[in-house]
Amino acid sequence: MADDSCDAEAESTAGGGHRADLILSEKFSPAVLPDVCAPRLRVVDAMNRALRTQRFLYIGAPAGSGKTVSALLWLQSAKRETVWIGLDRYDDVPSIFYKQLATGLYSIQADNAAMRAVLESPSFSASPVEHVIALIAEMAPPERRYVLVLDDLHLIANQEIVKSLPSVLNRLPGACSVVMLSRADLPDEWAELGGGPAVFCADDVRFTADEVRAYFDSVGLFLTPDETRLVYAATEGWAIGVAALAKSGPSPRASSHYLFASYFEEQVWSTWDENLRAFCLATSVADSFDPDLAALLSGRDDAREVMDSLARSNTFLSRLYGDTYRYHHLFQDFLRDKALADGIDRAALCKRAAEHFRTHGDYTRALRFWLESGEFHGMDTYLLLFLFENNRGSVADYADFLRTLEIESLADDAYRACPPLRVLAAWYTYLTSQREAYEHHMDELYRTLPLIAVSDSRFVEFVILAYSVDHRTTIVEKAKKFSMFSRFVKRFTPEGLATAIASFTHNLPYPHRSNLDYSAIALEEGGMDLLGRTFAQLLGAEWSYIYPLMPACFAYERNRLDEALDGFDEAWRALVPENKEDGRICILLMRHAALWQMADDGAQAALEELSSFVEQKAPYFLPNLKAYRTKLRLSDADKRAAGTWMDEYFVTDAERIELVRVFQHFITARSLIVLGRTGEAECLLGRLLAFGREFRRPLDVGEAGTLLAALLWARGKKKEAVDALEEALEALAPYGYVRVVADEGAAIEPVLKSLASRVARSDYAGPLARAFVQEAFLAAHDRSRRFRGVCANLARSDKPVKLSKQQKRILELLAHGYRNAEIAEQAGLSVPTVKSHIQAAYRKLDAHSAPDAVLKARELGLIG
Repeated sequence: MADDSCDAEAESTAGGGHRADLILSEKFSPAVLPDVCAPRLRVVDAMNRALRTQRFLYIGAPAGSGKTVSALLWLQSAKRETVWIGLDRYDDVPSIFYKQLATGLYSIQADNAAMRAVLESPSFSASPVEHVIALIAEMAPPERRYVLVLDDLHLIANQEIVKSLPSVLNRLPGACSVVMLSRADLPDEWAELGGGPAVFCADDVRFTADEVRAYFDSVGLFLTPDETRLVYAATEGWAIGVAALAKSGPSPRASSHYLFASYFEEQVWSTWDENLRAFCLATSVADSFDPDLAALLSGRDDAREVMDSLARSNTFLSRLYGDTYRYHHLFQDFLRDKALADGIDRAALCKRAAEHFRTHGDYTRALRFWLESGEFHGMDTYLLLFLFENNRGSVADYADFLRTLEIESLADDAYRACPPLRVLAAWYTYLTSQREAYEHHMDELYRTLPLIAVSDSRFVEFVILAYSVDHRTTIVEKAKKFSMFSRFVKRFTPEGLATAIASFTHNLPYPHRSNLDYSAIALEEGGMDLLGRTFAQLLGAEWSYIYPLMPACFAYERNRLDEALDGFDEAWRALVPENKEDGRICILLMRHAALWQMADDGAQAALEELSSFVEQKAPYFLPNLKAYRTKLRLSDADKRAAGTWMDEYFVTDAERIELVRVFQHFITARSLIVLGRTGEAECLLGRLLAFGREFRRPLDVGEAGTLLAALLWARGKKKEAVDALEEALEALAPYGYVRVVADEGAAIEPVLKSLASRVARSDYAGPLARAFVQEAFLAAHDRSRRFRGVCANLARSDKPVKLSKQQKRILELLAHGYRNAEIAEQAGLSVPTVKSHIQAAYRKLDAHSAPDAVLKARELGLIG
């Protein structure tokens, strides 16, 4: 289930889409400095020196250390045009983060129609990295130098953003300097940014004793040397502590125990009038707020004036962009603690904010505020709007987005108060493959189904959708119990809920092993007709092509390629204009796979058609398209392809296999093998195997087990390899699937041969039939004649390669561009004899083509 809530968030936060009124230069202008602030000449000079020679500066220091004010002071002195992007915890999603960045960059060339076209592209959120790179490419040469500031970068932990950001920032024009402000150390991934950024830490921005004295002088408080030392000892040069003490008037006399809260409570907060304090307490429930929201929360019509005054007079409130402000993190913590102690009704304030965003059509923020209220009665309407009124987007991006809602932290009381909330929790844990949590939420959904139906029967459709992918029973078993749920539905969504708000395949390329492994249908007489009477109601118009597509996929896995190809063609003819992109992609991809396996001349054209469709109509599928194309090249152990794949921004370390990225994880495992990173590959394959077992996905078990067997064999662990392959084939045998094993060709062929010998022994008591193993062996052997296999780089022998005189001579002639007939004439041999010598040389050199054989022979010094 994927929605476009992240797109909506990107628009409301970053001014994206067609809301031209938000795409203004002012939105990304830096905050205004307080009326009185320390000049920080030492820090400003250091920043000047760093940015004269380097384009990138990273300042990593704790909250309250003065990073923001120091950067503002430097900008004031540098007099450069500035794009200032303040981040918050909800920006930690690729589509939202890069929409912010792209909108900020566009703001400095707001008359650039080409940049605007990229920014307003409907597919921006589907492939944000590619779009922001395209937007940068459209930038006109800047007429003067400018600065991009990324504030609060420590809030960005998403590995796709962390990995991709250097590639994006390095493409910025040379006239652009980048200042990054964070509370964390420089991430390893950014260490080579721009050849190595300048890095400042807490010590670099800390006040010195002389700076403390100078700052106090500037506010009319003249300290003695002893008082200066006392202030420095109390604050340790901590900027916000120095500022708080300076604003308090008298200097501290026993100040070693001062912390920010006590500074503010005793010396600033107590001097403010009651109305100002009430305003701050009320608005502190929001991480950021504009005058409208501030007025609603505080009940003050003069909210804008209050905010402007606070921002000018102290460092505790700053403008994030446009009319949107935020409190300093330490001050916000102080305010929230104070509100709790004073008994401020935080829940009521959060609900007020939720209603504000609901009336403005921002259902994502509305739901967030209601969740933050901690009270869940009456939440059904907000949840329903969030689920139904948002549009479809990238499933992987949606999973990342749900993570920002902190669903995992919800207590059981929340679900008792609002039973439909389990729907959201079930989908989140399903997409992120948290099996135990998902099973728990599903059990609770089943138990509370009558209550959910009473709330709104539309929620039941979501429950059925979640039920359809519950791995604990097969799709056939679930279809037979469909009425248990359907009786609660008054009317199914006409266009099909599963495809109106979700992706049937979850953007995965193989439809029969996508959101669920559908193999059980292959064993059920009339299985597709059973689904047609039940779950097809959730699929709407998509069912028309799914009906012929699924059996064709099963035929493909059984290596009945002609039958599969006929089925894919039938599925293509069944498409109607209303069908979603995912269905077209799956058919095109499966059709290419069949043609490629058959070495059909039409395979290349089919791949080009698939690529063109994805690039033009479905950019959200680009990562999986790259994965598929990489898989084809890895069949020949192509190291360059493997290296390119590992460098992709979306290829990140996986502590847990997530369903929405499982296809990519398999390509990563193959790439690691090709690159010789065998330990990492074995670890990842172990996780993929466990994922397949836990979620009852026989094709994933088969693929992971086959790759693991090939890897173990190449590493000399032959018994373990045969054991791994035996488990893989046992998972596949009930369905007659051999294609997923045969795909590994030369890498798995010797393991299959050994397994065949085991199965043939009289003492073998396992379930595998000799004929089935032999069928897999023959298919793998056929594959091995075309490709070297994924383990080819691991299988090189230490024995010296010896070529006969004829083989060397023929390779020399091949190296000079001679064809077989010409070589036969030169060598006085028949063409079949030449071919025989060439094939023998290929085997000795572990090559599958003339260029490859010539290259290896030269590397080994066998030919000149």
